[in-house]
Amino acid sequence: KAVGSLIRRDAQPAQQALCKVRTEVVEVTRAMLDRSNANFLLWPPCVEVQRCSGCCNTKSLQCVPVVTHTRYLQVMKIEYINKRPTYAKAVVSVIDHVECRCQPAPRPPVPKKKSSPGEKRAPTPSQEARPREGDTETAADEKRRRGEAASKGS
Repeated sequence: KAVGSLIRRDAQPAQQALCKVRTEVVEVTRAMLDRSNANFLLWPPCVEVQRCSGCCNTKSLQCVPVVTHTRYLQVMKIEYINKRPTYAKAVVSVIDHVECRCQPAPRPPVPKKKSSPGEKRAPTPSQEARPREGDTETAADEKRRRGEAASKGS
């Protein structure tokens, strides 16, 4: 009955978790609605989204979304004014992954051998906290991003 190299009679064959869309739970944060105001709560506190996850056949490949869809969710905004709760409907957006694929993982830049004393190296991906592609995006973020793209094109 020991685990490890001994065989258990009730052990199931391991199945590879293939790269595919799966349901995940994400927190509904105030920043998804209004980054400048912290005087409110949102309900529900978390929702289900669709995300790519799973294994690819080699470490040089990673499971990434190739098709995404923005979904708008109605939530309740609870604000306390004069110690009394006020309720209002609000809309936040989440990005669902629709289709996933194993694609080559981006290679980290090769560090320079020597740097001059005043020169700073760019942080490596592990040193830099970056949101994953496809993480939640607020409707305001999306409008801002689209506005910037439109202004760059003109």
